[in-house]
Amino acid sequence: MVAQTCAGAAAEIDFAHEVVPLLQTHCVECHGGDEAEGGFSMNTRALVLEAKVLEPGNPDDSILMELVISDDEDELMPPPDKNKPGLSGKEIDVLKRWIAAGVPWEPGFTFAKDRYEPPLKPRKVDLPPARDGRTHPIDRILDTSMAEAKVTPPGPATDQAFLRRATLDVVGLLPTSEELDAFMADSSPDKRAQLIDRLLDDDIGYADHWLTTWNDLLRNDYTGTGFITGGRKQITSWLYDSLRQNKPYDQFVRELIAPKPEAAGFINGIQWRGDVNASQTRDIQFSQNISQVFLGINMKCASCHDSFIDRWTLKEAYNLAAVFAESPLELNRCDKPTGEVATPKWIFPELGEIDPNASKPERLEQLAALMTHPENGRFARTIVNRIWERLMGRGIVHPVDAMDTKPWNEDLLDHLAVQFAEDGYDLRKLIGYIMTSEAYQARTVMLESEPGEDYVYAGPIAKRMSAEQLIDSIWQLTGTHPGKADAAVNRTIKAEKKQDSEHPFANVPIKAKWIWHKGDVGTKSQLRQSFQLKSLPHEARLLATCDNAFEMKINGKMVAKSEDWKQPVTLNVTPFLKKGDNLVEVAAEMFGGSAGMIAQIDMLSESGDRGLLITDQSWEARPPKGQWAAARELGPHGASPWGKVLNPKEAAAATSPTPPVRAALVKTDFLMRSLGRPNRDQVVTSRPGELTTLQAIDLSNGDILAGYLGAGARKLVKEGKDGEELITWLYRNALSRKPTTDELAALAPIAGDGTNPIAVEDILWMVVMLPEFQIIR
Repeated sequence: MVAQTCAGAAAEIDFAHEVVPLLQTHCVECHGGDEAEGGFSMNTRALVLEAKVLEPGNPDDSILMELVISDDEDELMPPPDKNKPGLSGKEIDVLKRWIAAGVPWEPGFTFAKDRYEPPLKPRKVDLPPARDGRTHPIDRILDTSMAEAKVTPPGPATDQAFLRRATLDVVGLLPTSEELDAFMADSSPDKRAQLIDRLLDDDIGYADHWLTTWNDLLRNDYTGTGFITGGRKQITSWLYDSLRQNKPYDQFVRELIAPKPEAAGFINGIQWRGDVNASQTRDIQFSQNISQVFLGINMKCASCHDSFIDRWTLKEAYNLAAVFAESPLELNRCDKPTGEVATPKWIFPELGEIDPNASKPERLEQLAALMTHPENGRFARTIVNRIWERLMGRGIVHPVDAMDTKPWNEDLLDHLAVQFAEDGYDLRKLIGYIMTSEAYQARTVMLESEPGEDYVYAGPIAKRMSAEQLIDSIWQLTGTHPGKADAAVNRTIKAEKKQDSEHPFANVPIKAKWIWHKGDVGTKSQLRQSFQLKSLPHEARLLATCDNAFEMKINGKMVAKSEDWKQPVTLNVTPFLKKGDNLVEVAAEMFGGSAGMIAQIDMLSESGDRGLLITDQSWEARPPKGQWAAARELGPHGASPWGKVLNPKEAAAATSPTPPVRAALVKTDFLMRSLGRPNRDQVVTSRPGELTTLQAIDLSNGDILAGYLGAGARKLVKEGKDGEELITWLYRNALSRKPTTDELAALAPIAGDGTNPIAVEDILWMVVMLPEFQIIR
């Protein structure tokens, strides 16, 4: 096992197998457990660093290295002892490499005699009294701990900051300027709770975003190790559907541990090509993966020998693997057979046992039931800790895979775990529960460095966008989404199935008119219409086409694109409408002339009342760089082919819109990889948050990013915004705010009149490189 530095970067040293035995043999007797000679304790990394005896990354400047190679017997460490040899040359090299690697230390490991042992069963917490009217249970617990630590709770985030953070956290996208306007204009006292509910109700947006987290956790991807040879299978369709359905987490896990074929790829792991060591067989992968993902337990060290870093033993790791094994499983200690055969067993026998004589499917069913047993409090604690870390920037137990480590607030962790179980293991409800607290809605804290073991909660921590969030945000701004997803998932909203003759939309007459813009002929024209809805329709169907091509947005969200005017778009657009003001915008294009557009939205209420929005002269239109004016009607056009292009019966078979492709749904590329998207050959529970040199290079002049921004600039120029309008649009959509007077003054000379794609691309670079853009605050 490769240890990790506190910053998360892989170290060129094996902490568990090289460093720990050395320190146990030569140092811990005097500087570990209850002993701290000379005031120096090696029980934890923090204590080692506090003593100032070594310089991480610089062994030559470390006092410790001077002492272990000293010629002075009064200085030499460990002290000369006839019965105990000093450090060998090889051991000195281990120390040197350890320091050079940054003093990596396995999370949660200590030489202290009293090791924290998490409780197994759930623990219901008595909530402390509310302070200053903050009644949410999360706030009651945190406010009490902050008062004890003499920390003042942070004030609330601004509405703009909250909207941006909540939208990125739930659906992984930036809020549009239209969503910003609506939220800022809303005077409802509970508008934040309403926003959270709306975001969590967006099952496609939620699944698109949280798929990244679960792909990392479940080693699921679309390409890479094992796929070419068939030694690895995707679970993408099952996983995406489970997220869309909001499948209860206990059921979700049971279906992963005792799976049907579509979900079996996780426990089957990877069949590596060629020979592998005993700790990487599929049986042992099973033991390692389910304990890490569902319980936050590290079985990797225990897969070679009894763990140096916690209480788990080689036998326990193999007994768990034997639940999955097809045949008797011999224990291997450090890759050497021991002659002992593992017995299928669960690691917490207090909750029940596995029948070793049962068939493999039966054993997996028993294990799935034990993992999700109501009395297995560690199961719920692990997932609520992961969700807290995603939303708040740091786990209650940190790192999230070190669940044998004492949490910085046990009451908070236990309360969330019990609440989660009582709510039916509902992940979306858990996310909403955390987000409705004043703790989540507070201003974020910006940390200058990674906190140590003395971490004190002072508010939510600002987070870097993930690779997928950053790419999705750039695609949003530039309109450069890929045309096709690599993930085989269903992203359409299921329409009600009825016979054409019975369907309420089947016989609606076409009243829409062909319209175009007044003025000079151009390559593209813009059309728009605003309208009000007193209530949301039960269902709304769009019929539209344009000679030759068009893109349509409703309330700022892309709903339809077409380049074949003889095949009208027929869509269910209900999800894009809202109570109150609505706006339909169309970019229409004629290949060589002036575009003609016809569209009709038929809206049906629960009571059967109808509403109809049609293209006619009440719409506004303008040519490129022109002024808005009343649309011109293209009539009469009753003759074939234009007059018959829309057929009301098509509305009966209208499909639902498929949102633009998201980064989580496509294979990784060099840019996403450099931004931290893993190859998923191993379970990944948290990604490094620090900027690397490779990331800095790719974000400053990488070809992939340059391609997106260049294409986006050309699209923006075609929309005909002038320089100031473009800058304001970009700031509102990228940062959820208007540019300041100084920012506008600085960028306006670069933007000019908004017609130079190179200048617009430069402004796009400037905005997406801002920390304010890339950090979720």
